[in-house]
Amino acid sequence: MANYSLFNLLRQGFSSQPNWPAVWRHPEPKKNYDVIIIGGGGHGLATAYFLAKNHGITNVAVLERGYLGCGNVGRNTMAIRSDYVLEPNANFFKFSMQLWESLSTELNYNIMWSQRGIIYLLHSYFEIEMLTNVLNLMDLNDNPVRMISVDEIKAMEPNLDFSSNMHFPIV
Repeated sequence: MANYSLFNLLRQGFSSQPNWPAVWRHPEPKKNYDVIIIGGGGHGLATAYFLAKNHGITNVAVLERGYLGCGNVGRNTMAIRSDYVLEPNANFFKFSMQLWESLSTELNYNIMWSQRGIIYLLHSYFEIEMLTNVLNLMDLNDNPVRMISVDEIKAMEPNLDFSSNMHFPIV
């Protein structure tokens, strides 16, 4: 297994990298597997990982027509989140987020996890009332949420058009 320490990454980066091991294998398919997983996106890879880690099942084939890790975790969406309002869902996604937070260290591989927040721009007072209800429910489930003011948004994103004569003004 490659050592992805800062020192080793710098050393390999300034060399021609002759001793850097391949990360992925390209084995010939076997005749039999204990488990075959269709899809090598986030759900398929997580299933294979936890079968091996928690159940010792390592005779697993992950079949993917694209590249491994594509789909919802392929650095193209915000699908990994814990903003659900129902307690069972909130607890499930909170646990999932905790797993993601430590996965790079556990695998000794940079999965390029970058935890971010989200800002919803609201365009009516009705939307403010509806989102306030959702935020209150999220807060009850210990999700870190808060309503921010238009002035705070202006400070973060000064290029947004905040004029009140827009068809959908930001309120």
